[in-house]
Amino acid sequence: MLGYSLPNMMRRTILCLLLSLGIPGILPAQRAVAPVNRYFRVICLVHLKDAGQGAQGIVPEFATEGMAVAQAAQEAAVAAAAKGDQSAGPQPRAEKPLTAAAAAASSRPGILAWSMLESDDGTMAIVQLVAADRHAFDLIFADKRPEIRVFEIGRDKPEAIQNELRKFRKDFDLQNFRVAVQ
Repeated sequence: MLGYSLPNMMRRTILCLLLSLGIPGILPAQRAVAPVNRYFRVICLVHLKDAGQGAQGIVPEFATEGMAVAQAAQEAAVAAAAKGDQSAGPQPRAEKPLTAAAAAASSRPGILAWSMLESDDGTMAIVQLVAADRHAFDLIFADKRPEIRVFEIGRDKPEAIQNELRKFRKDFDLQNFRVAVQ
């Protein structure tokens, strides 16, 4: 005999089963990041420009160029998937595996989304741009014109952003100026 009676073993088995089923309900689960807090984001004051032939209205600088990069990358990915990507030949192995952030950035280049508010005088726009890779904003950061203002969400203080942009749009509210990307 092993020293255990059948009712005693059943009690222990049932107790272990109940504990294993009950523990996940006790432990708090980690919640996903809110969509408005994902990716890299900048808020900038830029000039408005004509959208061009076939498009309607005016658009802010930098937004359409960044969206064109993202759209071209998406079309290339779809075309590569359709061909089975066998024409490219054997791919060399990467030295280091990509991190999750690097993989997301490489799969979604350019400006992913943007939102715009016209300034009170109608000549400029306050724009929030969203990208998976911070390098999508390199052109914006390199612009040294004095009338262009660029702020990074998370690096610049919200009060500083709001105070500066209220000079150009009196009713500007940073809390209500959000762009969500899925």
